[in-house]
Amino acid sequence: MAKQKPKMEFRYYTMPEKELVLALTGDEWIQEYGKGIDYLHFHNFMEVGICHYGSGEIVLGDRHYHFCDDSYVIIPPNFPHTTNADEGTKAYWEWMYFDMDSMIEDAMKMESVGVRSRFKKELYRKAFFLKGEEHPQMEAVIQLILREVSEKKSFYRKSVRGFLTAFVTEILRLYEKEAEDTQTKHGYMVIAPAIEYAETYYSQDVKISDMADACSLSESHFRRNFQEYMHMRPLDYLNLVRVEKACDMLTKSNASMEEVAYRNGFGNVSTFNRNFKKIIGVTPYQYKMASDNYESKLLNYKISAKKGW
Repeated sequence: MAKQKPKMEFRYYTMPEKELVLALTGDEWIQEYGKGIDYLHFHNFMEVGICHYGSGEIVLGDRHYHFCDDSYVIIPPNFPHTTNADEGTKAYWEWMYFDMDSMIEDAMKMESVGVRSRFKKELYRKAFFLKGEEHPQMEAVIQLILREVSEKKSFYRKSVRGFLTAFVTEILRLYEKEAEDTQTKHGYMVIAPAIEYAETYYSQDVKISDMADACSLSESHFRRNFQEYMHMRPLDYLNLVRVEKACDMLTKSNASMEEVAYRNGFGNVSTFNRNFKKIIGVTPYQYKMASDNYESKLLNYKISAKKGW
């Protein structure tokens, strides 16, 4: 008998005509969140939640966070999550759903389909759990959007569109801040040309001396700098890039393992398999069957659909 898939629920919303934001506010959202529910759910729009009071746990994919007053969540479409108040208590959350697809399609209509698609992919890359006191600008933008859609004063739609643009800017800043926090900026600039070289020529027979030349450093000096700032050897990074590109190809094409290996810079399938398993932890075939990205993970669940909450 086939193993039964765990349950997951698709809670979908219909956006009111001419609107970009659907707000769920008021006392009905003071609830014992999670009571009687032991499964995740996802939505068809980007979800933004504001916790006014209460405490408990927010589950965003594989990550768990403790929420309390002044907590915020930003969750992309199709991203599994749930909210659980502490047992026997209620929490007060208010929720908004943003039709970012429609906004981006309109704001970037002069751009190509590919550019718009890449932008949305970047915007929906991950979910965020935030504290308002640590992110005052994002908090202010979210509160302004909530006020506009709640009060619906004259020209509120134009105001909401402007605040949504600011919201997107703040998300991109969050990504930028994460990148800065994970590397020493000056050190990274020294080896940045090698990073770009690896990203560009990964499919070719790249030598470490080529990466060193790109940085105008001797090979020995380059190796020391790279190890210091990236905490890995240049070859390990090059193979990491190749494996990342291979992951993308495995999930988006039906190419054979041989073709995936050769097109991503590996001389043979054996080398490809060895490096892939070293980095990802599973073989390329296993990865293809159960790709480790949140939208593909949905295939591992028995999905039921439900309108709204």
